[in-house]
Amino acid sequence: MEAKETGEAAEDEAAEKQEEQEEQEKPLPPKVELALAKAREAVKADHARKSGRWLAAIPLGIAFVLLSLMMPRSTRPDGIPLPRVDRRVTAAIAKADDALANEAEETRLPGDVLEIGTAVRDLNAGEAGDDAEATTLARLKLEKLVTSVVRRKDSERDLLALRALQTRSFLRAVEEWEAGAEPKDFLAAGGGFVQRAEQAGWVKDRRVMLDETQRRVAFKTVWNAVTHLDTKAFALTLDEERALYAFYIQHPRVPENAREIVAGRLRDAKTPEACARARAETRRQEEAWRTEKIKRLGMIDPSYPTDYALGISYFQGGRSDLAVEAFGNFLQAHPDGAYAARAKNHMKAALVGVEP
Repeated sequence: MEAKETGEAAEDEAAEKQEEQEEQEKPLPPKVELALAKAREAVKADHARKSGRWLAAIPLGIAFVLLSLMMPRSTRPDGIPLPRVDRRVTAAIAKADDALANEAEETRLPGDVLEIGTAVRDLNAGEAGDDAEATTLARLKLEKLVTSVVRRKDSERDLLALRALQTRSFLRAVEEWEAGAEPKDFLAAGGGFVQRAEQAGWVKDRRVMLDETQRRVAFKTVWNAVTHLDTKAFALTLDEERALYAFYIQHPRVPENAREIVAGRLRDAKTPEACARARAETRRQEEAWRTEKIKRLGMIDPSYPTDYALGISYFQGGRSDLAVEAFGNFLQAHPDGAYAARAKNHMKAALVGVEP
């Protein structure tokens, strides 16, 4: 009897071991497999400098435990890093633009250049007033005038002075509007900008949320686009771009093509569950818009931690899979440094399903 019981116990133990082995051999979820692969590469690069190459050879089960140890906390991201703006550079540019504007006011620009300025104002007014015909006519006139003026060898400085002068008019118009006035020719000078800012949620208590540098850069960006003047002399500097993209990152908005749908869902939501879903969709759309701005900034500014910022934005938008991938990409390229430890902690939060 004892021998029989002993044999049965041995069989049970063998069966349990077989089940454990089969369980260990089951593949991990694809998201975890990808994260582990990226973590191995990041840690491999780190340990190669310290003569440690053991992680690449260990079983996945142990690697998962070690991954947890390397990521001591699953930390929810609390903010996306902003690009570093050299305020001395942007202040110097503003000073130079003001000098050009003063010159334009004192000496009067050539007539054909002033005609370009009038066409720009007509285009602004047409767009702000939702007048399709006036907008089309102004755009065609502007294109013809610019094509003619740029043929002159000395036109570049005059056009830069015109841009500086219209930047000044724009800044004054917005400031007057914020003070409660309705400036003369407001639509032509800056009304369209204020309208778009309001639609994006960038106006609060009749105050536009962009600071002066960001307003300058925003206007110059649009001015360059409508005049199609894209030569080096008209290009924005890196610090100007950084200033504007810092605002975009801090204040994401719903893309224009999704604005009505999102607003409708928020308006129609009647239950707590429906409200929560509508808010989640709003956040997802805002983060989708922000990720595009982060990618664009990364193309402009190679020093910006693009993948790290993308990981946070994806996480906050409810895309843990994309967050894991972005943090993994960042750790592969930057195993050490200011954001490495945070990237590991945020990556763990995405892996274990921490809510945004």
